[in-house]
Amino acid sequence: MRFAFTLGLTGLLSVSMFSQDAPVPAEAPTRGAALPDKLKAVAPKLAARYAAELAKAKAGDALAQHAVSQLLQWGQGVPVDLPAAFEWAKKSAAAGHALGQFRLGLMYRFGTGVDPDEAKSNESLKRAAPGLPALVKAGNVTAARALALLHYRGWGALEMDKGAALKIFEQAAKAGDPFSISEMADQYWDGLGARRDRDRARKLYREVLPKLMTLGEGGSVKAMFLAGNIWASQRHGRRDYVEALRWQRPIAEQGFAEAEFILGARYSKGHGVEKNDPVAMEWYRKAASQGNSGAINNIGWMLGYGRAGDGAPNPEKAIEHYRRAAERGNAVSQNNVGLRLKNDGDTEEEKAAILKERFQWHRRAAENDNARGQFELAGMYDAGEGIESNLALAVKWYKRAAENDNSGAQLELSKIYNEGRGVPHDNRVSLQWLARLTEFNRDEDNQSFALDRQTAQQALENYATINGFLNAGWPARLGKPEGVKAPPEDAPPATLFQHAAHLTFGFGIEQNQKEAIRWVQLAADRGLADAQYVLAVWHEQGRRVGLNDKKSFEFYQQAADQGHAAAANQLGVKLLLGESAKRDAVAARKYFTRAAEGGHADGMFNLAVQLAPTDEAAAVKWYQRAAQLGQPRALNEMGARLLVGQGVPKDPEAAARNFRQAAWQGHGVAQFNFAGLCRAGQGVDTNEVEAFVWFCQAALGGHEAAARQLEKLSPQLTLAQRQTAIRKTKNWLPQLHVQRGENQ
Repeated sequence: MRFAFTLGLTGLLSVSMFSQDAPVPAEAPTRGAALPDKLKAVAPKLAARYAAELAKAKAGDALAQHAVSQLLQWGQGVPVDLPAAFEWAKKSAAAGHALGQFRLGLMYRFGTGVDPDEAKSNESLKRAAPGLPALVKAGNVTAARALALLHYRGWGALEMDKGAALKIFEQAAKAGDPFSISEMADQYWDGLGARRDRDRARKLYREVLPKLMTLGEGGSVKAMFLAGNIWASQRHGRRDYVEALRWQRPIAEQGFAEAEFILGARYSKGHGVEKNDPVAMEWYRKAASQGNSGAINNIGWMLGYGRAGDGAPNPEKAIEHYRRAAERGNAVSQNNVGLRLKNDGDTEEEKAAILKERFQWHRRAAENDNARGQFELAGMYDAGEGIESNLALAVKWYKRAAENDNSGAQLELSKIYNEGRGVPHDNRVSLQWLARLTEFNRDEDNQSFALDRQTAQQALENYATINGFLNAGWPARLGKPEGVKAPPEDAPPATLFQHAAHLTFGFGIEQNQKEAIRWVQLAADRGLADAQYVLAVWHEQGRRVGLNDKKSFEFYQQAADQGHAAAANQLGVKLLLGESAKRDAVAARKYFTRAAEGGHADGMFNLAVQLAPTDEAAAVKWYQRAAQLGQPRALNEMGARLLVGQGVPKDPEAAARNFRQAAWQGHGVAQFNFAGLCRAGQGVDTNEVEAFVWFCQAALGGHEAAARQLEKLSPQLTLAQRQTAIRKTKNWLPQLHVQRGENQ
């Protein structure tokens, strides 16, 4: 049985296309060494700007009051003064300006210039939310970033929607805002609100880094801080901690708390400087004195591990600092405080109080978008620990944690939808969360790689089982049985088929395969296409009923003629190949068309193959639609077309994305093609290690040309490169396609 049968292996690229290596893209220029002189030159201009904004703010201009608050927090043109920054934000908010209300909400949440107050933060952000869209419409990119953050975090009484946040950032980026480009890059890199696309993210980082450096040279504290972060990561290419420090040290020295915290981390870890705990603590304490929660948390860590200069580890002081950081809105600390609260009270009342406190800390971490906190909160709602059991809220927080790539939440959601526990049973949703589990972070620096890989392996096995049920024709959604008794035989055929499914899987009633066959037959006799399709599959495979190609063909035709898309695709294959009937290419195309128009991805691909010789435009349309649904052969075909511009505009980067998606699903030709692009630097950075890995995958699947390419490539790699490539090959797992919404 060919449930995923598709025709041909189109898009096979010749080896000669990849015979020459493209030059490695030039890195972004290093400009940090000249930064001090440029900052000195621009200082009078920054001071003048602050004076001008201050004059307008004193005159009652609410937008200027917001600007003065920002400049005082950043130390831009004026010494850092957080209490004064808070007072100006408060005045802007009191005047009804949405940006002032937004800023005030953030300052209350993180304790910037004021004691933290979550309730006042929520109140202020809620007031800001309605006024921001009008400012965005008027072209205010700062308001756009603010509105995007509210959607991203689910603050201001808005539902958390990272896809909506990304869309707003994209609009602001098109308007020329570099900070929004950086935010877009972060979301694409982490796969938040969009499919993880690190090629696209890397391109955005490379685009925005020079723009941020230019703004930084003009005195923008925020731009210098972000430029340093990008230099310190591998997201744009080569990591350079020394260059990162050139951009962040000046703003740390002028009192910007976030940069002081970063310098503490650099000295603590020895990144770009010699490791030096006393200097690290000096910078941490400077940031902590301004209420920086990250610095307070890290001082706790240093105390806990005896690195704070106070002698032996001091867990009591460490916990004290974790709590202080948690009170100031540090989501990691909030969750960690909750995890440290063990239920070891002496009385039931004490245990209940501990659980209640633990619940509150996880709630705060969850609302601050901490994935582990969201998962823990969901579990407490699920189990009724510290709060009354509430499956609806459990599912809500599992979903939020899952969207933030918490593998435990993704696995739990797949089980919940598979079991229909607290939600309608839906195996397609279950499959989606299992597929998401295969998108785990495969970077070398992922500390949980081994566990993530093990979880993904389990997800792949569960996916294969559930997907097998769906491919066999069983419904994705099973309604709860009304009782243990069978329905009357004159009930609607859909009810008969549901009962057959309940009997097959033991869903709500005792499992009984023999009886299930009888109820499927009854539903098929009553004309139900789904039941006819199941019987067609059984007769074709000889499962549960006798092997009978003629009956299989008849049942496929009965189901297909009623609009069953999968049956139409199978019937098209049989007619095209002359199986169980005389070969009839015209009739095959008719059924492929029905399958394609019914949304069947394999049917779309098969129709495109049939159309390609005579109607290129129509073929491309169906290839594209099948590729959007993750059909691997269609992805490979579109990759080949995009690479050379056949029927579509030439786009090597899009070609690489299509090849990669198909390659991750195990498509051997796509693996070979993507390996070629990695080696040649077409559409992606030149990366011979990645090329080796993908040639290996293709060769292991029987691709002879890939094996020959390995023989040529292997001697060109260093020993370290070969070892890395072999390790990656051994650890390789498929990554399944995840269908996302419009914004994702």
